[in-house]
Amino acid sequence: MPIERITGIVTDIVRHNDRHNIVTLFTRTRGRVSFLSSAGQGKTGRARNARLQLLAIVESDVNFRENKSLQTLSTISTPVIWRDIYFNPVKSAMVMFISEFLNRYLRDASPEPLLWDYVARSLAILDSQRRRCGNFHLSFLIGFLQFAGITPDTHDYEAGDIFDMQAGQMVAYRPGHNNFLPPDETSFLPKLLRMNFANDRFFRFRAGERRIILSKLLQYYAVHFPGMANLRSPEILAEVFS
Repeated sequence: MPIERITGIVTDIVRHNDRHNIVTLFTRTRGRVSFLSSAGQGKTGRARNARLQLLAIVESDVNFRENKSLQTLSTISTPVIWRDIYFNPVKSAMVMFISEFLNRYLRDASPEPLLWDYVARSLAILDSQRRRCGNFHLSFLIGFLQFAGITPDTHDYEAGDIFDMQAGQMVAYRPGHNNFLPPDETSFLPKLLRMNFANDRFFRFRAGERRIILSKLLQYYAVHFPGMANLRSPEILAEVFS
């Protein structure tokens, strides 16, 4: 097969053996792909490992072999270099969360170029922010809803309604399962869904409130994508914001 140039976002890096890592990329044209990548030694290896960090954007020329579960990642370049997200402790926690979230969500190899663009644009915003970014992960998850196809239907909300997470809509009576928001939490949902990267600094939450909102958002995702349950990185975020 001809060599193909791919652009990908690193979502996971796992040690495979003494010589290789398994690097998972969310590529714009092929979706999620796992690669065997040289762990490297010495100056060259350190330079390569510095490029292959979580949520780094990398380019590579790949000779895809359809009969192999692991492709080979050879020479890489970094068309975009993040200046701040690996050095700011709050942003670093966001990186761990977003990479884990993406790695759980992206289970197949279907290309999703619009979603790829959204993630890349989100990371650029996070890297460039000089103000407080404590709500960034909430804005990211809210913006992600449309790409996941599960944006809640709140257009007919009335006071006292309950949000049924399984149906993704408002209901007047408690559903026959536990995946719902009670009326007091449901009343805040239409406002929360208006949050985005441009206005999230105006949403003021205490650390405990932010943790609850994140938990409910992740519960909603997990209802529709079971692999999203039990993420580990929210605990790191909780420590950062405590």
